[in-house]
Amino acid sequence: MKKCNPDGQLMIHSTKMYPTEDCTLFVVLGRVMSGTLEAGQKVRVLGEAYSRADEEDSRVLTVGRLWISEARYQIELSRVPAGNWVLIEGIDRSIVKTSTITDLTVSDDLHIFRPLKFNTQSVIKIAVEPVNPSELPKMLDGLRKVNKSYPLLGTRVEESGEHVVLGTGELYLDCAMHDLRRMYSEIDIKVADPVVAFAETVVETSSLKCFAETPNKRNKLTMIAEPLERGLAEDIEAEHVKITWNKRKLGEFFQTKYDWDLLAARSIWAFGPDSTDPNILVDDDTLPSKVNKT
Repeated sequence: MKKCNPDGQLMIHSTKMYPTEDCTLFVVLGRVMSGTLEAGQKVRVLGEAYSRADEEDSRVLTVGRLWISEARYQIELSRVPAGNWVLIEGIDRSIVKTSTITDLTVSDDLHIFRPLKFNTQSVIKIAVEPVNPSELPKMLDGLRKVNKSYPLLGTRVEESGEHVVLGTGELYLDCAMHDLRRMYSEIDIKVADPVVAFAETVVETSSLKCFAETPNKRNKLTMIAEPLERGLAEDIEAEHVKITWNKRKLGEFFQTKYDWDLLAARSIWAFGPDSTDPNILVDDDTLPSKVNKT
């Protein structure tokens, strides 16, 4: 892939989707990093959740037509070699935001391209519902489509059952709602006033332990919460430290910069909810003599 070899294994990074004229389907914009993509070719589409350990987020699809975008015009081609940006028809069904597209060759060292990261976050949310409750399926289908169109848009269902749309600001949400009403669902939708999405935090160490037991009482999981050191959350978000580092390197970072003891530093299980989010899950309840954490 470093050589941008048109004869190598097919690797494409798709980064955006554009709706067709009737707004029922999408064409996928991606760059061919390696190999050559041909119309009618069967490809394997890997989603953002794909990994070698969990291959559920993958699907084999057939490529439709191919175009090179020239501003207002599109030039249809039968094949596109490495190094080019291309619009792809027929593979949008399994893609939410970005994806990795490859051929059907099985490879043990296959990894997806990292999903896009942005400087801003979607922190403004609005609740939406159809004016006519019977049109809820149309709104849900429209939400799925508008979520594909806007890279920074997010949609979710709250515990209360209301459907929420998250964006970077009121103007961004206004554009998304225009497309949702006029292009994707074509129904009347009620919108609540925008509010800032809040997140809970920890200000001091838990005074009580919370625990869960299995029905046979043989397994017990106990947890406490405590605040992180100042600056640690920023280091995780800026990827100055990564959970993918080996245990020794990760332990040395926390020991030298944040004065963690060796056992705790090597007992980190995960950052969360995602790998760059500022929460840490630590298995810090095991005696050194009981486990080998080297």
